[in-house]
Amino acid sequence: MSSTEPNLLGIDLGGTKTAVVLGDHTGKIHARAQFSTGTPLETRRRIVEAAVSFGREFERVGIACGGPLDAARGRILAPPNLPGWEGAELVSWFENDLQKPVALVNDANAGALAEWRWGAGRGGTDIVFLTCGTGLGAGIIAGGRLLAGAGGNAGEIGHVRLTETGPLGYGKAGSAEGWSSGGGIGRQAVAAGWPSGTTAKDIAFAADAGDTRAIALLEQAGAKLGRTIAMLVDVLNPQIVVLGSLYVRARRHLEPALRRELEAEALPELLASCRVVPAELGENIGDLQALAAALEPTSVIKSTAP
Repeated sequence: MSSTEPNLLGIDLGGTKTAVVLGDHTGKIHARAQFSTGTPLETRRRIVEAAVSFGREFERVGIACGGPLDAARGRILAPPNLPGWEGAELVSWFENDLQKPVALVNDANAGALAEWRWGAGRGGTDIVFLTCGTGLGAGIIAGGRLLAGAGGNAGEIGHVRLTETGPLGYGKAGSAEGWSSGGGIGRQAVAAGWPSGTTAKDIAFAADAGDTRAIALLEQAGAKLGRTIAMLVDVLNPQIVVLGSLYVRARRHLEPALRRELEAEALPELLASCRVVPAELGENIGDLQALAAALEPTSVIKSTAP
């Protein structure tokens, strides 16, 4: 690595695990540590220990974390996957601990940045990344810049209600997340008589084995996902829509219904200029979204702080 390529520290803070990585602007990872996410105090200590253990200087720090966040003020609000972390002042903590500028980015936004820089969104200026994981969030790149929103939480498409009644997701019946996220599909499966604890991954495996109930469940999810994407196409006019985890795993079951609904609902001229593609970064996306967050200008992320 040349001396002109600064090291970056990325922190991927999740509900079950935290990863700390040292990398650079090309997306190359030079060192990595992972551990279970514990209390805020314990996890903060272990992050700093990991950063010190790498033994190499870094110039910037990025934190990718599930929302909702107050990224403008550098703190967590009340993310459901991090109980006990409400109000944690992540940016000020790590600026004090590490003496480097720190950017805090919603994980869906950070995923969009990573796929835009190093994955399926390369070369685009206007892309949307849909997480398609346990939840359904969107990260938006508009005109070559992250569309963060006033508090850093732009893109919460999973909260949009698609139907008056339906599966619960994001605290709302009939929401896009309830219909089309991994968590939503798992809950639908259990409600339909599958064993408690059934996941979207289980449903995808069953569909691959020819289970007609599983195939129908994924086709329904694909149709609702297509309707969600149609709204994004009409409102944002993106060049590329990148679909993450669940779509990559179950694409052949989701895509036909998704395409039918998308073609029926989106404006044809806008859809004609948009590609819908699977994400490329796979299991590495957590590490890379944290590095991508480190490349965001902290002066912009925190511009509305008093």
